[in-house]
Amino acid sequence: MSYQALYRAYRPQTFKEVVDQKAIVRTLENAIIHNKVGHAYLFCGPRGTGKTTLAKIFAKALCCEKGPTISPCLECDICKGISQGSIADVIEIDAASNNGADDIRALRDSVKYLPSTCRYKVYIIDEVHMLSNAAFNALLKTLEEPPSYVVFILATTEPYKLPNTILSRCQRFDFQAISNEGIDERIRYVCQEEKLEITDEAILKIVLASQGGMRDALSLLDQVISYATSNTITIDDVLAVSGEIADQDLFDIVKFAYEQESIKALDKLSYLENKGKEVPKITTDLMLHLRNILVQKVKINDVNAPFFNVEEVKEYIKKIPNDLIFKWLDILNECFNQMKFSTRKESFLDLAILKMADKNIQDTTLLNERINQLSIELEKLKNNKEVVKEVINYNTTKASDLLKIKEQINKEEKEVVVDDNLINIKMINDCLNEGSKETKELFLNEWENIKIKYGSEVIVNMLTNGKVVAASTNSLIVVLQDKGFCERVMTYQNYHKILEILKNIVPSIENYYAIPHNIWSQIKIDYKKKYETGIEKPILDNIIIPVHLPQKPNKDSGEENKIIGDLKTIFDDKLEVMEE
Repeated sequence: MSYQALYRAYRPQTFKEVVDQKAIVRTLENAIIHNKVGHAYLFCGPRGTGKTTLAKIFAKALCCEKGPTISPCLECDICKGISQGSIADVIEIDAASNNGADDIRALRDSVKYLPSTCRYKVYIIDEVHMLSNAAFNALLKTLEEPPSYVVFILATTEPYKLPNTILSRCQRFDFQAISNEGIDERIRYVCQEEKLEITDEAILKIVLASQGGMRDALSLLDQVISYATSNTITIDDVLAVSGEIADQDLFDIVKFAYEQESIKALDKLSYLENKGKEVPKITTDLMLHLRNILVQKVKINDVNAPFFNVEEVKEYIKKIPNDLIFKWLDILNECFNQMKFSTRKESFLDLAILKMADKNIQDTTLLNERINQLSIELEKLKNNKEVVKEVINYNTTKASDLLKIKEQINKEEKEVVVDDNLINIKMINDCLNEGSKETKELFLNEWENIKIKYGSEVIVNMLTNGKVVAASTNSLIVVLQDKGFCERVMTYQNYHKILEILKNIVPSIENYYAIPHNIWSQIKIDYKKKYETGIEKPILDNIIIPVHLPQKPNKDSGEENKIIGDLKTIFDDKLEVMEE
């Protein structure tokens, strides 16, 4: 028997052997299990990912003598015939060479005949995107409503070239590129079956060269086996056959360029060209190599770049600035674009290497990088300066407040004589601890009515513009805007006049306290903080409330007469003085 290529000899024969494509395999298996086999399928994806292979496995599963089954026996005449391509009921058509309308009409005529040996008649049309418009039109009706015993499987690498009328009549399956791990595992399996030894570096190079195509990987392995002079396949064997470039050679070019050794870099380039490496290939591999350097510098574990796991290499590439690598990539990318239109491609690559090694270009790039870093640091400094300023202002304000409170406390602690004429914190504390929500609600409900009823009284109007914040059965706290208003409503005559009005709401009321808004804010914060710790009746920190309690004027001292005289002077004689 003549030699059979590895990709044919080791082509998967069952669903379980298919590498990756798990979602597609599962869908097809379920279609068979639940008897929901469609009449038209579209397999699309990169080359060498198993489209035709899976189509043949699906045909075996449908037509096996023990089927339909997801595990074809591979022993019956039908399974063997499909594997060998000798079953007349499984028709494989290459649309690249049979793309005319006449070819499709012939196919359409054959569809009406029942299968001769199989349960289904399966048409596998490969590279279906190569069909002409007339051929697509001829296929439409048959593809939409084929006989119950016909299944169409269309395969293509370019599904976007298919008309929407074809796409809408098929169940579409998108094949993904085979993972590096999947190809690696398959190569090891094939080498084991062939009784060959292969190094890890050689396998990795084959995997990378195949770019996700299993057929490409096995074809390259086939070539390497033929080239190798021993039973062990090495990285050198793969490099010699594949045209790939060793990482060490690419790293040498980068190293010489960074050290501004232009002659050595060009010599290494000539060495690769003399070994038959194509200039575009050298350029793209060099760009990929620089990409791998960047990946290693950010410390990403990348199985595609094991060369950079060598400690010496890792230490060296740390010295190369990222901005310089980006500049080199720009130079090589421009070189690659230019060489497409030239017959002397090597000249462009020589110039690119000279630019990479040029001292002025490197110095300019590094200078720009430093300027960018300084700009970023300056911006951060500005931002930090604003933040620090805010923090300083905030902390200064808080510190100032705390210092004032501390000074007040120290002052009160040091003073032996306490001013009994001021509202003290104990009065406020008692009202808060003994206060009731119901009493407060009574005042709040009548507050606006008091304002309306006694609106002509200036002092009452002044009080009702304040806010009731707490009330007990015998006391009330009202917060006013500033100290001056508080002092006015707490004078002896005004106090008793207002108290009589408040008794109409709560007869048991004996006292009310008017305190400034800023003082109440401090009291409120202190009370809430202590209450939230679980203290039911908190004791407030001592704080000076600069509002006098109502004091009856001393007539003997002439103080009252002096006040009345002053008021008369201001308001002429229009002021009516009401004495108690």
